[in-house]
Amino acid sequence: MPKQFKGRETMDKNARRIRIEQLKKKIKTENPNALYQECVDALGGSTRICSQDQSIRIVASLVLSFPFTKWGRIDWESINRRFVIKKIEEVYQIEEFNNDEEYLIIWDEMNLPVIESLFSRIIRNYEDVTAVGFNTWIVNREMNRIIEVHHEGEINVGIIN
Repeated sequence: MPKQFKGRETMDKNARRIRIEQLKKKIKTENPNALYQECVDALGGSTRICSQDQSIRIVASLVLSFPFTKWGRIDWESINRRFVIKKIEEVYQIEEFNNDEEYLIIWDEMNLPVIESLFSRIIRNYEDVTAVGFNTWIVNREMNRIIEVHHEGEINVGIIN
């Protein structure tokens, strides 16, 4: 890409990200569960919505299994195997994620129930999954493999033993 367009691409990307965040806020105020329901619909029939009690236990287990910073992100310096990826499909290059197990989806909007679905469906419907909340965690049931999607677009993948 010619040097003269590089700055414009970054500006367009940042402007697009800001616009998406504005639309998310607007949708959440008008119909706070619309994006959640779209996500459930996109993931399909075998997707399971956890009860509020189950969701609370799952989030508690997540916080006990992974170190978190005081501002609510995973403390990636404490994770022994960490990968930063640009596109979600790159996760399949990591051996531990090259399967089709059930994974849990957790959002920073704690009033939303946790969803359980097949990993391939989550990745295939990644845009719908991450549109629900500002930050999203996709974690396996054993709580030793996780994907953290930060609202600024950063995707961190971690494996703990």
